[in-house]
Amino acid sequence: MKNQLLLILLLLFATVFQANLTLCKPFSISSPDTTRSKKTEKIVSSDNKITISSLINLSKAHYPIQLGAFKRKSNAEALYLKIEAFFGEAVKIIEEDGYYKVRLTSRNGNNDIEYLNLVYSSDTVSDEKNDVSAKPGLDKIIVSASVPTQIRASIADSVQALSSSSYKTQNEQSAKNIQHKFIFLNNNSPWLKKFNYFGKSVALVNALIIFITGSIFTMILFLIFILLNRTRMEKEERLRQFLLEKYQGMIINYLFGDNLSDGFMTIASDKFRRQVLIDQMIDVSINLKGDAEAKLRELYLNMGLDRDSVKKAYSRQWHKKIKAFRELAYMNIRDANDEIYRCLESKNEILRIEAQIALVRLSDDNPFEFLNHLERPFSLWEQITLYELLVHHDFKVPLFHQFLSSPNDTIVMFSLRMIREYKQLDSEEYVLKVLQHNNPDVRKIAIEVTGDMRMKQALKILKKMYKNENYDNSIEILRSMGKMPDEEMLGFLKLVLDKEDDIQLQIEATKSIENMGEVGVKSLKKIMESEYKNYNIIIRHVLDKRIN
Repeated sequence: MKNQLLLILLLLFATVFQANLTLCKPFSISSPDTTRSKKTEKIVSSDNKITISSLINLSKAHYPIQLGAFKRKSNAEALYLKIEAFFGEAVKIIEEDGYYKVRLTSRNGNNDIEYLNLVYSSDTVSDEKNDVSAKPGLDKIIVSASVPTQIRASIADSVQALSSSSYKTQNEQSAKNIQHKFIFLNNNSPWLKKFNYFGKSVALVNALIIFITGSIFTMILFLIFILLNRTRMEKEERLRQFLLEKYQGMIINYLFGDNLSDGFMTIASDKFRRQVLIDQMIDVSINLKGDAEAKLRELYLNMGLDRDSVKKAYSRQWHKKIKAFRELAYMNIRDANDEIYRCLESKNEILRIEAQIALVRLSDDNPFEFLNHLERPFSLWEQITLYELLVHHDFKVPLFHQFLSSPNDTIVMFSLRMIREYKQLDSEEYVLKVLQHNNPDVRKIAIEVTGDMRMKQALKILKKMYKNENYDNSIEILRSMGKMPDEEMLGFLKLVLDKEDDIQLQIEATKSIENMGEVGVKSLKKIMESEYKNYNIIIRHVLDKRIN
């Protein structure tokens, strides 16, 4: 693994280093072809920055000056707009030999024969007033061979004077460009000249290069971190498995053998090993009862492991809280009960469930006493989890009618389900009161419970409720009447069959009448003799034994 990591890093560094060398390698750029068929030309070199005043000085030679030749017309127009403000109509754009040429016409009218050709390293012509951020512009001046020697010498002298006046400024600018050349790209870079950036600033290109380079190094750092973290996790997992097997044998020998607890003291100095020992104690304690369970709890307390669990219970990380709640619940430690109660109102559903389970285990008299403190909705998933906990463990089942007066409707619904599940018939009086509850969902569960538990005292109440209940509760009332048939309800059920337009309500009323036995069946057959055909269809459907 280490050799592969080193090989990847070497390849990445080699790629980045080669890319930097490629970007920083100087290119030789040839200026546009300025060879003319009519005349030969002589080059007067210059390294100065061209300004408007220098153009004015050069124009005194009475020869036209070619300011630049461009492949793109937009570049020529940009230069034209900058010069036009100073020279007016003397500046012209001429298309010649596939180039757009910007010329400053001469004053003697020889515009078509001789001209001074200024070759630039950039397309920037700056004004003297704004010359602070300007880049070097003039590289050389090409003078036609037919120009008299005296004028050519005068031009060279003026260029020489302009060069010496800005020599210091040019050197400082060049030094700055050299310092930043290795990393950043300046206006003279052939890499930038190779492409058209639509007038975008060089800073944007530099920012992209920095961003890409930074991204590469960030990915390298993440790769190193991921590989090192993965190696650490694999190492810890192997050590954990080894320690679990070792500690399991030590715990069993301590509980059922003659070994003393002194062998565990060496473990107490290491945080990682202490946590592994706690996990193994919890796994062993699940199947322990009586003296063995008490002995293991004593070892847990003597080693101070309860302090570790309490500290995790007050942690801000929810997964650590869950581990702590389980440890405290299995070891019957109540030092963090206040925090467990506080987590009953947590937004994290998993944390709420674990807190509820822990409080059920930590309660001796009333495992569900926490329901009196629960304000958040008691979800159906939480209800199922606690019910399974009751089924699989030997917990004392409380009388759930004590929670029917709770202001939390979900707790009332849970209590009604538990009353039905554990057949707590002594709670009938309390269930009948819930039939008047404000929440229709709670009333529906109460109606179901009265029918499932055959609470015939509820029949008269259900009869009065039917008219004002919603559709679902009305169907549930008819079903409950069918579960506890009573001839006194026959007239009411016939009225429902006659007055209701909904077929499902008529079917449920018919089923309830049939459940009354022989009396109900005779009444249905008598109704079938009616000329109203819908009665016949519904009753035949209910009485057909092949369907029911």
